[in-house]
Amino acid sequence: MKIPLPYSQLVKNYQNTELCNDQYHEKLTDLTRADELLSSHRSHVEKNKLGFGDAAFHAMWEAIVVEAGARFSNPKALEIGVYKGQVISLWALLAKRHSIPLEISAITPLRGNPKPKSSLLRRIRYHFEPKFRELAKSGNFYDEADYHAIISKLFSDFGCDFSRVSVSNGFSTDADVLKEHADKTYDIVYIDGDHTYDGALADFRNFAPKVSVGGWLIADDAGFDLPGSTFWKGYESVTRAVNEVILKAGFLNVFNIGHNRVFERTE
Repeated sequence: MKIPLPYSQLVKNYQNTELCNDQYHEKLTDLTRADELLSSHRSHVEKNKLGFGDAAFHAMWEAIVVEAGARFSNPKALEIGVYKGQVISLWALLAKRHSIPLEISAITPLRGNPKPKSSLLRRIRYHFEPKFRELAKSGNFYDEADYHAIISKLFSDFGCDFSRVSVSNGFSTDADVLKEHADKTYDIVYIDGDHTYDGALADFRNFAPKVSVGGWLIADDAGFDLPGSTFWKGYESVTRAVNEVILKAGFLNVFNIGHNRVFERTE
């Protein structure tokens, strides 16, 4: 097994410049492709259309999960917006690889949000309905599918057990979901849910306080204002929301990989 890139090295060498952001994205992509386990998982996801994001994120997650195992005796991780299970299955695989007792939780509706089938209806609604237009621009439409079965199979394909994940089946803004997580804290919170401004803002406000000191909030699709030219930067709506909340809530932006921004809670 190869030794993962140390988290401390990522933090120490990072600068929020075009050169550094491009180099970090390229380096972590190469690390993912060069590692048999990471590469096989990411290739499986790409081949079977089980998720989005970049290959570089696999190496990023290994650095963070390993660091979490060193900092916390029983680290806890939460993903908001699981889709087809790429990230939580990777967390389970990394925890197994490094013998880390990682407790994984997830908030996700386990159902799609499909676009209207009629292209004419889509155009009409896009023109006349601001909310529909915002949903379209922020990538908030997903086909109907048996998401539970898809995620379970992905876990099984890599020798992991989805039943060990604590899943809240619903939206992160649902009253019962918020009540369920009211008294919980996590060492890793990955926010990849509603990408509209209001949706992202609610997630950052509701779940940033649940991150333990020394833990992390990772914001997906939040690099719209980052310098760099070799990676997709995400959505303006999410970036605006994260800038409004996280940097004012005791977090330090320690590094960024592509459109994933990594914030460590310092107070």
